[in-house]
Amino acid sequence: MASRPGLQQEAAALAGAVRGALGPRGGRALLVRPDGRALLTRDGRRLLEALGLQPPTARVMAACACRHQSATGDGAKTFVLLLAAVLGAMREGSPRRAARALPAFERRVLERAVARGLRPHLRSAFPAGGPGEELEAAALEALLEAYLRGRLGPGERRAVTLLGCELCARCGARRPPALRLLCGRFAQLHAAAAGLPLARSRVLPGVLLRRDFAAYCPAGGRLRAVLVTRCLRPVLTGPGVECAVRSERQHRAALRWCGGRTEAVMEHLRSGGVRLLLSGVKQHEEVIFYAKLHGVSVVECLSSEEVALISEIAGISPYDPAGDSVQGEIAEAAVVTFCQPLLLGSQRYVHIGFSSAGAFQPHCLVLCAPVDAINEQHAAALHGAFTMLLQLFRAVDQECGAEGESQNGASGVGSGYSPATETQVVTESIACGSSQVSEHQLGACRGETAAQSSDLALQESERPDGTPPASAPGPHSKELSVCTDGADSAGTHKLPALCECPDGMNESHRRQQAVCSHRNYCTAVASTATLCEHLGVGKGPEKAGYGVTQSCPSSILEAGSVLPVGGYFEILLHYYIQHYAKQVQQSAVTAISNVVADALLSIPKALYGTERNGFTKFYLETTEALRKNQPLPVNEKGLESVYCKYQLVTSVLHCVTELLNIDLIIGVKRPLQKIEDKDSDDDF
Repeated sequence: MASRPGLQQEAAALAGAVRGALGPRGGRALLVRPDGRALLTRDGRRLLEALGLQPPTARVMAACACRHQSATGDGAKTFVLLLAAVLGAMREGSPRRAARALPAFERRVLERAVARGLRPHLRSAFPAGGPGEELEAAALEALLEAYLRGRLGPGERRAVTLLGCELCARCGARRPPALRLLCGRFAQLHAAAAGLPLARSRVLPGVLLRRDFAAYCPAGGRLRAVLVTRCLRPVLTGPGVECAVRSERQHRAALRWCGGRTEAVMEHLRSGGVRLLLSGVKQHEEVIFYAKLHGVSVVECLSSEEVALISEIAGISPYDPAGDSVQGEIAEAAVVTFCQPLLLGSQRYVHIGFSSAGAFQPHCLVLCAPVDAINEQHAAALHGAFTMLLQLFRAVDQECGAEGESQNGASGVGSGYSPATETQVVTESIACGSSQVSEHQLGACRGETAAQSSDLALQESERPDGTPPASAPGPHSKELSVCTDGADSAGTHKLPALCECPDGMNESHRRQQAVCSHRNYCTAVASTATLCEHLGVGKGPEKAGYGVTQSCPSSILEAGSVLPVGGYFEILLHYYIQHYAKQVQQSAVTAISNVVADALLSIPKALYGTERNGFTKFYLETTEALRKNQPLPVNEKGLESVYCKYQLVTSVLHCVTELLNIDLIIGVKRPLQKIEDKDSDDDF
């Protein structure tokens, strides 16, 4: 395996630019904007975007890192460091061969290392026995504080963490629906006030609109508000419509009709209890006049984002008094608890308290800082933290076919396993009905066939003569082992594979029904003796510290999975990748496994780089605990999302695949044009 020397140098240069800002011990970078303003930041995306990159492949690397942070809220600096370590370790062989081996590594080694090796060490951010998927308060604080360590300085991260926790608690954003709205509308749900200390920051009920009242009529108690997106004063003409006015008298009559219509609309709103008009457009002066006359406050020129936010919070659609509906009932109205002006520094706002129609409870955040640049940094850090929290509710799904194939090939890809070395592990079966078993077996057959065809191409690339391996089993030779309760290994029933013939399929259904009707659950062969000894099966699940493993887990990672912060994910994944790589018989996949496993260590090395022997001590203590099956030695407070970490590794592998598949770089001096038959060679 080898990457182009230019790729290694470019990735190393990018890693050097962001390494100093990594982790809680990292420093800040001073960025000077084109207008001369300075910005101190530790955000990896801002650092990469500020670099004037010229090589196309370097721009691809930076774009992939920024794209990953936009999706997960974190990981731009770690992405670059891991990418540089992976490319730097590929020194020999063919880049195309390495690119072909990366998907096989991800399927055969990485997924198995996470699903089987990493899973027993994971914690859950959801409270035990809690109401569904809801972040625990302590886990929320630990996640936010650990995230902000890499974004903010030590004197401000604690205050911003408490503000983020308070905002989530008051908005009900510890559940996915409210947290999703908070992430999507965070720009409209926070305001900045420069010239004040951070301690003056507050979480306020309601919403702050970056406008001033066009007409303000104070009103107490609960009142109704309507949202409009067009001018309430009727117009004489419209697009494609002509109005013929033959005299000045007719023109004055038309204007009187427009004024009377506007007054009728405002009277109708006032009679319906509407005391607040929220407009997405500039209203005519007659609308403002009649609104003041009838005691209706008006806020106009709202942005499209603010209009969408109000619609989502209050659950209303814009009001349109067209035709004869001016006399109808006003159904699309929001309930407002208060409405008042607010002055933050030199900026005037409209502070409105809405009664929510959904899970989100309207609250907004007021950030204070000495200068605007620090407010921008705090807001970007909190927005990224909320995006990261939203990813915590996602799981990495895995098809049953891929997992079943992994179990059958646990002793090596493309090599038959010996039944004498198998150890029976009691596992739960999640599919005992005949229809469910059929779908499971069909998925397993399809997954095994696709995986074997991919591996066959990879094996042929390793053998110049094209001869197939002698020990490679055919797709029709696999069997599913099912044991009944109380039966030993000698009483194991062999069910023929589903993909042999339709008769075999029906026989498989009958035998599965017999087993399931006996005990309503089944057990399957899950691993070789080497894996079982490592997981401590002989000691029992309680003594070994591992939960019961499913034969076909619905996901590689469950929602809410977290680990202690500080490099534990990288050490654990390094350990289990090396373990499962020994079971793979393909030299290319084994080599890629060693490359990725060693590259993962570059992250904790950078985190503990300032401490003398810090990484060596941490690595030895963690691996020794893994070998002795003991709890991990946790030295730092804080948690991190395992889903984001896993997506980081897979995104880096995909970026490496794209880079290794580049054959030619063409510089285009002008925009590309459509090539037609009439074009001549001189045009190019």
